[in-house]
Amino acid sequence: FVGEWNILKNLYDICKREGGVKSLFRGNVAASYLWMGYSVVQFSVYGYSTEYLTWYFSTKTDAKNELEKEQISDKVDVRSGVISFASGAIAGICGTLVTYPCDLCRTIFAARGLFPIAASNVTWSHHTTHLVSKSQEDFQRRPPKTLQEFAHQLYIQKGVRGFFAGSAPAMLQIVPYMGLNFALHDLFVRWGESNVSGNAIISGIGGMGAGVISKFLVYPLDTVKKRLQAQAFWGPSKIEQTKNTIFTAISTQGAKKVVKAGNVGVVTTKRQSSPSLTSYEGMFDCFKQIAKREGAMAFYKGLIPSLLKSSVSTGASFWLFS
Repeated sequence: FVGEWNILKNLYDICKREGGVKSLFRGNVAASYLWMGYSVVQFSVYGYSTEYLTWYFSTKTDAKNELEKEQISDKVDVRSGVISFASGAIAGICGTLVTYPCDLCRTIFAARGLFPIAASNVTWSHHTTHLVSKSQEDFQRRPPKTLQEFAHQLYIQKGVRGFFAGSAPAMLQIVPYMGLNFALHDLFVRWGESNVSGNAIISGIGGMGAGVISKFLVYPLDTVKKRLQAQAFWGPSKIEQTKNTIFTAISTQGAKKVVKAGNVGVVTTKRQSSPSLTSYEGMFDCFKQIAKREGAMAFYKGLIPSLLKSSVSTGASFWLFS
């Protein structure tokens, strides 16, 4: 984690290698669509869910006498926390399903400086586009330049399912993440209102704390999600996967060995996959390979900037909503 604290140095290195300050905002358009849509769905569903669950629990626990009223009042805080958690989880699932393609697009654009071309050539111009077009045989595919190009390339490679690559860990992550987010926020707000004044400020500070804690607890799932998202675009396409049943294997000595599929003995050339991308067969395989190849700490790569982002974005969301 020592290197992750050098955030300013890392930002400077990205600017230096990948084309200036604008490289820091790569994928920002997709991220804006993501958070606008996600916030609308999230807070709308949360409001309806909270209202319904509150009504449901109140009809199940109608007090018939004063003793029951006292017993129920002792359970208000617990019930409120359960309602907040459940409503947040439902809101998170709905928001994620609606906006997931934008989340995938943001990840692909943010990773554009890593592969498959040299980082110094990532900022697009007539010259760099020409360089990439000349090196198509050396790399699997060039990064997309627009949202339309991203959608077109991904659909050709993976079909409609490709737009939801990594959705399994995303769904598993969003339930505890948003559930804890809203539950902890409500807890912090109730505690804060009894000690200080200013509802909006308390809501913002409570949101910051809730965002950091919930993001930290589910971060390994977020790492797996992003690995699978990157693989959806940079990994082999479904056309290539079909063609790979007949391919030429290059031995360490450089000799070609023909591998036949059935009775067909056609020699074809398999294009190289992105050199820095491991192939995962699914969520559990991704967990297994990360733990085996990189160790348990690899699940927390990028944790520090992610926590900083989560604290600011979550705090601002609750503050402005209040």
